[in-house]
Formats: sequence, C-alpha cells, structure tokens
Amino acid sequence: MYELSRVRLYSIGPAGARYADTVLDLRGVGEEVPEPAPVQADFFEELPSGPPRRPAPAGVLFLENGGGKSVLLKLIFSVMLPGHRNTLGGASSGVLRKFLLAEDCGHVALEWQHTLTGESVVVGKVSEWRGRQVSNDPRKFAEAWYSFRPGPGMTLDSLPVAETTALRAAPEHEGASGASGRRRTMKGFRDVLTEAGKAYPNLDVVWEEVHERWKEHLEALGLDPELFRYQREMNADEGEAAGLFAVKNDADFTDLLLRAVTDTRDTDGLADLVHGFSHKLGRRAELTAERDFTAGSLELLHRIAEAADLRGRARAVHAGAEARTRALAGRMSARGAAERDRAQA
Repeated sequence: MYELSRVRLYSIGPAGARYADTVLDLRGVGEEVPEPAPVQADFFEELPSGPPRRPAPAGVLFLENGGGKSVLLKLIFSVMLPGHRNTLGGASSGVLRKFLLAEDCGHVALEWQHTLTGESVVVGKVSEWRGRQVSNDPRKFAEAWYSFRPGPGMTLDSLPVAETTALRAAPEHEGASGASGRRRTMKGFRDVLTEAGKAYPNLDVVWEEVHERWKEHLEALGLDPELFRYQREMNADEGEAAGLFAVKNDADFTDLLLRAVTDTRDTDGLADLVHGFSHKLGRRAELTAERDFTAGSLELLHRIAEAADLRGRARAVHAGAEARTRALAGRMSARGAAERDRAQA
C-alpha cells in the first residue's frame, strides 16, 4: 500500500489559481517505516540517517473560497483517474483544458511512499495544446502519463520540466524544486525522460498515452484507480463522505452496488465515443451550413467550367472558320489576278 508523500504542480491551473511551480511536502512526520528497503544514494549524496518515516497521516489545507482547493483535487484526480468522465464535480469535458494556457506545458506529479518498505514511486501527467493555440477542439489537447522510481538520475525535485533543470541536482531545501529556464515542450520532456531511463535503468521509466493502459499500469504499481473513483464521488460536491452512502431507496442502493462491483472500462470507452460524437453534433448546424455552401459552390463552379469549355470549343470553331475563310479569300484573290492577266493577254 502506498501513501501520498508529495505533490508537485508546474505551470498549470486556471487564471485565478495558477501553480507556477509548487511542491506540497507531506514527508517524514508519520510513523517509522517497519521494513525499510535498501536505499541507493546518488554518487555525491549522503546516506540517510535513521529509518525513514511515513508521510503525514492527515493534513488540513486552509484556503478561502476560490483559493484553489477544488482545482488541486481535480489535478490530482486527473493523474489517477484519466478521462473526462472522471473530472471532479461533474462530467464537463473541458474543465481540465481550461487549466492550461497556450504556452503551457503543465505537469502534475505525485510521489507515493510504500507504507512497509518506504520505497517511492512518482506518477504524473503532462499536457499541452498542440500548436501552442487554445482551441475548443479536444483533439488539439495533448496529454500523457508517466511514472518512474526516484533515485540516482532523477527525483521529483529534478523532474526535467525546464530546459536548464539538472537531473542530478539536489534541492537546496526541503520542498524546493530544481526547475529553472524555459519550459520544455511535451516532446522535449518525453525525450529527456526516455534518455534518463536509458542512462539509469533503476528509474524504471514508463510513458503512456492511452487511458486504459495507464490504468492497468497504475494497478500493476499497486495504486488502485478504483479507490480514487470513490474519493472523487465523495468530493464531487465538496460535501461529506457520508453523502456517497446516503441512499434513499433500493434503486439508489442498487446503483451504488453496481458502481462498486462493475468494471467501468467498457462503459468509459463508450462514454468517450459518445463524447466525441456529441462534440460533432454540437457543431452540426455549422457543419451543415458549410456543407451546403460547399455543395452550392461546386454546382456553380461546374456551370462555370462547362461554360468555359463551351467557350473554348466555340473559339476553336471560330478560329478554324476564320483560318479557312482567309485561305479561301487568298485563293480567290490569286484566281482573280490570274483571270485579269489572261484577259489582257
């Protein structure tokens, strides 16, 4: 079992609650890890003294209304529950896209610590707009997920989100990040992440761009997305967790039971398909008008082409007739001259 030890948010969030580069650190204040695994330190890094401790068992985030509490939960759930249907607070497909500006390459990275061994794993999401242009077309919103095991070569602090980030640099203090310089694009980030995985096999780097494969990878790591689905439902309206189990009749209880025991992957795929069609249906009037305009234009262009073809053929006939007339006139003129010469002789 894993516990959340740190959260890092980089270049993401709505206009009123942006995270430029923020690290929420929950490490080292819980109970001691009972069976600590051997730790491989970096070349110039000092070995940790004493057994590692678990993250904080509980925490309270104090923010006024509009300060970004729901934004933080939405971003965390976007890593553990990919797909627009899993958005906190409803099924709005565009809410996460509103957290990204045109020039952003946004990151949400979660560091988890195992409760028994103290081993860590980082899972994260990166997203950006294709072409660096905000659009209502969801196909232009690129997103991918990744994971690695912190150690020599890369940690959450040295995540290569910026071009001058040193992979092996240690932070100056707890919770600090090593990011500086211009933001890397998604492709640049993936390239550096892949190269780091090749140079340091201990990182166990994984990159996924398909929802289902990412969910399967989370399960293989020991992070069950189903638990986060319950958390999402508990926090859907910022109410109590008890609201999830507040059933009024047998139909509500049946729905709750089916959601608990049914694999939603097939229905999620159907929902994504319906979402794609709904986007196209929403533009039906626009697309129909465009189709009618194009069809009308093609009909007029065909008429113009036919008229141009007829004019070309008429010009060819006229030119041929003119050439034959000129030839006939030349022959008649020559014959007249010959007849006059004969008459005078």
